[in-house]
Amino acid sequence: MADNRRTLLGWIWPPPTIARRLAIAVAAAAGYSVLAWALNPASGVAQPVWSSQFAMWNTAILGLLVSFRTKVAYDRWWEGRILWGGLVNHSRNLCLKARELATPDVRERHEFAGLVAGFAVALMKHLRGPTRLSDVSGFEKQTVDPQHVPAYIAGRLIGFVAGWRRAGRIDGHMQQILDTNLNALMDVCGACERIRNTPHVPSYLSLLRHGLVLGFLVTPWALVEPLGAWVILVLPVMVYFLFGIELTAEAVEQPFGRDGDDLALETYCETIRKSATDILS
Repeated sequence: MADNRRTLLGWIWPPPTIARRLAIAVAAAAGYSVLAWALNPASGVAQPVWSSQFAMWNTAILGLLVSFRTKVAYDRWWEGRILWGGLVNHSRNLCLKARELATPDVRERHEFAGLVAGFAVALMKHLRGPTRLSDVSGFEKQTVDPQHVPAYIAGRLIGFVAGWRRAGRIDGHMQQILDTNLNALMDVCGACERIRNTPHVPSYLSLLRHGLVLGFLVTPWALVEPLGAWVILVLPVMVYFLFGIELTAEAVEQPFGRDGDDLALETYCETIRKSATDILS
């Protein structure tokens, strides 16, 4: 399939997932600019001498806050991506080591692969909200109802390996080799929960959003005299980028949802399922 992102249309289309919310802000900016342009010559009120300086300082402060906000939000998104990439690798290594060290039979291979794939799905659903074990593919008939579904499935995997050790099919060193990847499953889970449960610092958000609103209210009155009717174009462009950055940061700081800017967790889960099935088939 051709990569249409290399075409001119593909480079600018589709619009960002925040487009609907952003369009409201841009439309409001355009209407407010028209109001400022229409009232300025008719009102007879002179432009305050401090308006340009205020707009300049507000823009400088906004630049610092927006840069910080964008970095923190993207760092959370990127850390989530690294964690799920690590989960894919640990799942593959766990299946490979289990196959070669414990030489499981067909039934064990099928059950072990189902547990590995089920952990990824359980973690995805867990990060998106409360979930039950029966909501996980392959566990629909389970009657147990654990409070923390990913931990329950990880415990099943640990029990699997412990059973091989008790049966003498693996020694203590082999168990330690498998434990490295088993422990990593809950390490990934805990790190993802930290991202999900740690919101951005409220004071930073308040300062940034207050600055955006003040800039939105004051800037057209500072620009209408030097720019005239051009302010009707300039302010919406400014709002598009400043408000767009804030809305994008708001979307990506919680990367485990279902929005277009969130991580493709379903794809990672399917990759893990296919890898576990191929390795242990």
